[in-house]
Amino acid sequence: MNTEEYRSKLHEDIAIAATADITNPQDEFLKVVTDILINGEEFDDFQECYYEGISRRGANMRIDGYTIDETDGSCCVFITDYHGPYELSSVNADEITDSFKRLWYFIDEASKYELFKELEESTEVYEFARDIFYNSWNITKYRFYLLTDAHNNQRKKNIKELKLQNTTVNSVAGIPIELNVWDINRIFDLVNSKTQKESIEIYLSDFGSSGIPCVKAVEYYNAVADIEVIPKYDNATNSESDENVANLITYKSYLAVVPGQFLNDIYLEYGSRLLEGNVRSFLSVRGKVNKNIQATIKNYPEMFFAYNNGIAATATELDTKMTEKGMVITRIKDLQIVNGGQTTASIANTLLTARKDEVIDLSKLYVPMKISVLEHSMAEKIIPKISEYSNSQNKVDASDFFSNHPFHIRMEDFSRKIPAPAIDGNQYQQYWYYERTRGQYNQGKMKFKPKSSQMKQYETRYPENQVIKMVDLAKYMEIYAGAPDIVSRGKQAIVKVFADQIRNQWNKSDIEFNEYYFKRVVALAIMFRDTDNIIKSTEWYKEKHSYKANVIAYTLSIIFDHIRVNCKGQVNFIEIWNKQKLYKELYDQISILCKDVYDFITDDSRLTENVTEWCKKEECWKRAKKQNWNILPEFIDTLVTEEEIISRIKISKETQRIKNEVDSLKTIMAFGSLYWKQMHDWGMERGLLTPIDVSILQQIIQMDKTGKIPSEKQARRVLNAREYLIKNGMPLQF
Repeated sequence: MNTEEYRSKLHEDIAIAATADITNPQDEFLKVVTDILINGEEFDDFQECYYEGISRRGANMRIDGYTIDETDGSCCVFITDYHGPYELSSVNADEITDSFKRLWYFIDEASKYELFKELEESTEVYEFARDIFYNSWNITKYRFYLLTDAHNNQRKKNIKELKLQNTTVNSVAGIPIELNVWDINRIFDLVNSKTQKESIEIYLSDFGSSGIPCVKAVEYYNAVADIEVIPKYDNATNSESDENVANLITYKSYLAVVPGQFLNDIYLEYGSRLLEGNVRSFLSVRGKVNKNIQATIKNYPEMFFAYNNGIAATATELDTKMTEKGMVITRIKDLQIVNGGQTTASIANTLLTARKDEVIDLSKLYVPMKISVLEHSMAEKIIPKISEYSNSQNKVDASDFFSNHPFHIRMEDFSRKIPAPAIDGNQYQQYWYYERTRGQYNQGKMKFKPKSSQMKQYETRYPENQVIKMVDLAKYMEIYAGAPDIVSRGKQAIVKVFADQIRNQWNKSDIEFNEYYFKRVVALAIMFRDTDNIIKSTEWYKEKHSYKANVIAYTLSIIFDHIRVNCKGQVNFIEIWNKQKLYKELYDQISILCKDVYDFITDDSRLTENVTEWCKKEECWKRAKKQNWNILPEFIDTLVTEEEIISRIKISKETQRIKNEVDSLKTIMAFGSLYWKQMHDWGMERGLLTPIDVSILQQIIQMDKTGKIPSEKQARRVLNAREYLIKNGMPLQF
């Protein structure tokens, strides 16, 4: 697929979505592209926020949305230039400048004047304008984004300065700005990228440095790593079967001494995009500044190198050159900080938060760094290990690296094997596609020509509106568990909490995650998306156009909480699954509750003036649970009884237990007799095997000769013994 084919396909998809969601194509384009950029870790969240007006200078102002990066303190603001399939497909420099000027004048007006007082209260733009006026000192940089389906004739992706009348500016209200043009070419390149992220190339000369002193420590080709090979599942689709499952890693590592000023400069330039996604999640949850690190930076910079454990990072490419003083690094591509994110953020934030009379000298501050150069496909496997084994000030738990957890592999497997019930007379099978890794669904699509039979077959089997991403699943389950306050905190908070919950539950019993669990996830996805459509069709939302995400989270959580506390039953998830839509009584209940929830979260009695921030507070959810909501008796009558729920779950658990046992036997057979002989000998030499383990292993070792295979119970016991030996130092492969 080339750029023009992608553009044509994008317009088709947007037209279909706009018709289905009763919105306009420009809104759908904004939603699609911001989702792509979130997926590419350009930023973490997006808040729709539309405003258009005239400034006090008589200049045109406009904004379509914003987001605040809690990790690096930057503020992203967005404007779209949607051309559609029938207009000219290019934008020139003047048009690009005009769009950025509209954003600039909005920020300038909101920062200097009380623009928010001219706006309607209880709307997103009112809150954003008020926050800019009162709290702009918290913002480290404004990142302006122009999103367009046209071709950028200017070709520059990032612009440092903006022309305003007869002057050129690189800041607004005293805060630096960065201008980003995301045209159709750049969007296509990101979607088509194997990494699903835009590459960042750092040239040391751009930051006034001749290079970072380093030594080449090691270089290995096809080194065996302690990576468990993910088993192939039956009937895997092509997109999954292409996955590289080898445990052989080719890499080279350098040890370097990095100037603190350089770390500060690149962090201010690229922000949290330098931090590996899970490291960013970790910093967002736990806070970004360590007081001890900050004190050392301010008072004892010469001691920082001795005190600090350093940075562990990866890159896909790295250039070096020899100088009179030795080897130096001159270019780094796709730098990702895996450990030491807090060190980097703390250096930058110490300077940003310094008092006006405070002088902080970074010229004597240096940080040790280990940087490993390896391909992206290998980085995905090795990064969790780097984090797990590195010792840092605030260690990222290995569970944070979550996509390869067996839970996600099982959900992916269910999503490829369990067809959704046929509706509206469909004669073909459709599936809900669980996207375990970033960009998995789009990578499958990009293999085919837009109007080819293969593309049609792929989109028919896996409709785009039936894709569930990892963060979506986490969001749905947190809403079901009654945590709208956590859901309102955004992607990073949701995934962190959910990852911990899944890890703990999986360790107790993985049969909880069965076919019924998957169907319930899909039913929750349908509830969430149908609630979204219900809200968009209401008059109050068309007027206010605010807080939709918060209203959805609280509306559904209130329903589940009311049932949990007051009823002996559950929402009929199986009926939602069978119909692939809400049943009437549930639809009516949600329709009534949405407006009441909006009135509740925007009520003047709230303890936090900012509604979005109020929804993140535990106190908001506590108040919501005490509220007397209008719950319809006819909806309550549709609840499934506890007995029926228990029966369904019991059957599904038993089915999963049997499947687990079969999978255990498959694993025993797949490893082969030689492996089990090696494991037997390794465990016996160290006295780590029980007599029962030894007896079963001896039976398995002889199974090729005797034809006698172990029972399911014996297979499970041997696999448990294997896990125990691995924890005690046995290699994954011999």
